[in-house]
Amino acid sequence: MKIRREFKIGVFAVIVILVSWWGIKWLGGQNILLTSSSYYAYYDNVSGLMVSSRVKLRGVEIGNVQDIQLEGDRVRIEMLIENKYAAMIPSNSVAELGAAGLMGGTEINIIQGDATTHAEPESTLTGSIKPDLVNTMAEKAGTLLDGINTTVGGINELLSTNGQNITQMIANLEQMTSSINSILNAAEYNINGSLNDLRTFTSTLAANSGRIESMISNIDSFSTDLAEAKFVDELNTTISSLNTIITTIENGDGTAGMLINDKALYESLNDAGSNLSQLLEDLKANPMRYVHFSLFGKTEEQIAEKQAKKEAKAEKKAAKKAAKEAKANSEE
Repeated sequence: MKIRREFKIGVFAVIVILVSWWGIKWLGGQNILLTSSSYYAYYDNVSGLMVSSRVKLRGVEIGNVQDIQLEGDRVRIEMLIENKYAAMIPSNSVAELGAAGLMGGTEINIIQGDATTHAEPESTLTGSIKPDLVNTMAEKAGTLLDGINTTVGGINELLSTNGQNITQMIANLEQMTSSINSILNAAEYNINGSLNDLRTFTSTLAANSGRIESMISNIDSFSTDLAEAKFVDELNTTISSLNTIITTIENGDGTAGMLINDKALYESLNDAGSNLSQLLEDLKANPMRYVHFSLFGKTEEQIAEKQAKKEAKAEKKAAKKAAKEAKANSEE
């Protein structure tokens, strides 16, 4: 009976030790029920990272941080990753250290490479640090605040330098506003009159809307009647006839076509016109060459004889006059 009790106590103690050991491992982020392999990465700073911190691949937890050791000026991280995910980690993958979320904490995210071979257990992955979102926002906010301060300072300097000009500009604006108010007040009667006229005109249109609609209807009817009348057909017939006449003339058919298209006839008419012009000019210059009769029954010879006698008589008279003048001059 005594042996059985000691045996039970021993078995219970072993079970307690095993459970405690498993609990310690589990709390440390290591599940002894799963087979895992170690991978390493080096960083300059692992602030916030702790043993048992999660290791993720595409957002899925595939392991945890097993050990953190300081080696010279760098920090070596040992990651314990389940063997079933080993084939999903190419040899050129990157172990990126970054914030686990806005609430804090640090984790390692495996960024898969494009190599055709996967990383072997106990191999070292390239380590990188992801910029902290909070710190990045703080830096950008600080830069933004600096820019705002610079802008505000520039505005203040501008206001202080041009204070008098700004005051004068505001005074001019106030004066201009006052002038506009005065103009509006002076023209208020005219504006009201125009508005009243506009209302009257609108009311007149509304009162005569029936007549306006009737006028529009009449115009539509007139347009329809005009479109349906024979005028359009007659106009088309006339245009067609004109086109036929023009075509006939262009082809040289008919009298008009021959006159227009016969070059020899044109030259003959041109020569006849030129000859007629010369004939008329010669007729004006020598009418007696073409006309041999007189209204009083005298011939051309008789007229010429009479003209000669008249000229002889005029010459005798001129000679007598000259002799008298010469005699008068000698007596003096």
